[in-house]
Amino acid sequence: MGKLKIYGLEKNSVYELYIEDFRGNREYIFPIIDKVSYFAIDRRFKDKIAHLFITKDNKIIYKREIPVIKRKYRVSRIWVRKGKKKVSKYKLKLILERIKRENRLLRKALKVYTKKLYREKYFHKPLKILKVSTPFGAKRILNGKRKYIHWGVDFRARRGTPVYASLSGKVVLARNFYLTGNTVVINHGLGIYTLYAHLDKILVKEGRFVKVGQTIGKVGSTGRSTGPHLHFGIYINDVKVDPMLAFKLKLD
Repeated sequence: MGKLKIYGLEKNSVYELYIEDFRGNREYIFPIIDKVSYFAIDRRFKDKIAHLFITKDNKIIYKREIPVIKRKYRVSRIWVRKGKKKVSKYKLKLILERIKRENRLLRKALKVYTKKLYREKYFHKPLKILKVSTPFGAKRILNGKRKYIHWGVDFRARRGTPVYASLSGKVVLARNFYLTGNTVVINHGLGIYTLYAHLDKILVKEGRFVKVGQTIGKVGSTGRSTGPHLHFGIYINDVKVDPMLAFKLKLD
């Protein structure tokens, strides 16, 4: 992930930054607004080299190769006792339909691009003290079966610990989800979003503007959770990025 500054842009032209794999497939497209574009490469990108292009009115004006360094990710094993009560097929169907509906809602929210960054110098930490329990990119194995990749960082904290907005922005989601429990998603502009999950309480409303460092909720264990913690995620143009790296990124 990173930031690109470009000078000498013409007002009436459209500029974009995109990344290709070695096959020539466009993986991600990032608009360039006010000389700046924030970009990221997905954890699942398989090539050793990413090809970065900048276009002006769909014509390539700059290209560069970026080495992609592979990281080793932790394997997280979770054991959950099965409940004595069996879930009926009908109830299971309703649960799955709800999960799909909520996933579509989240995907739709994250794809909205706002041509304005509520400028801050750096990402603010969502908790005063950060104690990582599960890092970004960890492979989750539930009851011995591989389930999914952990697209965020889990921070250990006591129930009721204040959770702060990492940047200023507009609250686009503030509601309960089946998997992530009480969840808040904030749009910070220029394709940057933050997500706060498993909250005990939500203290903001959808559509409201929040300032960096403002208390938006309290740590909890709602949704599919084994104990009190904050699941914190950062997205750049719908690409999931490691928050621990994002904290080091200078935004202005």
